[in-house]
Amino acid sequence: MDDIPVVRATQLRPDVRAGSWRLDGLRGILAELSEHTASGALSFAADLISEAQSQNDPVAWVAGTDSIFYPPDLAERGVDLQGVAVVRTGGGEEALLAAEWLLRSGAFGLVVVDWEGQDQASDASLGRLLKLAEKSAAGVLFLTSRKPSQPSLGSRISLRGCVSRTGDDRQAVSIHTVKDKRSVPGPRITRCYSGPPGMHQH
Repeated sequence: MDDIPVVRATQLRPDVRAGSWRLDGLRGILAELSEHTASGALSFAADLISEAQSQNDPVAWVAGTDSIFYPPDLAERGVDLQGVAVVRTGGGEEALLAAEWLLRSGAFGLVVVDWEGQDQASDASLGRLLKLAEKSAAGVLFLTSRKPSQPSLGSRISLRGCVSRTGDDRQAVSIHTVKDKRSVPGPRITRCYSGPPGMHQH
């Protein structure tokens, strides 16, 4: 029995740590990226989509009625647009229902929900999404327009980061993890982007 190796959970999921914004760290949870003004949330989302596609995980994007990503921007970041399923909804609960259907299919490794407005999501809807994300080991990422001082989308959100632009050239984009139920909030993660201006908004 002494020869049997002990494998710890942190070894199985190395990216599950405070402030982790890699796809493996988002699997099975609900995450939220917030920005008060156009600051680069789409750039981080594009990185996650590219990561999912590199792992052969299909990706879905749930959009409301007000806006949607500009396809050439995502293509510039290396995203295979033909591999992204886009669902247009009326926003709010319709967006949550669409995300639920996508997760129930078991076909998607990452579902991005572009949340419109300042409304909170119902705990019941988020609870169903969380259970489905856990069951399928999928990541669910909400993009919201909120200040760091404002509450997250709901109590079921496990990881929340606030995006801002920093540096003199304003091309340095950082995520400050302000909520992480798995650990204490982590340090800022900063990346530099030199893509088109549209990448700094969603």
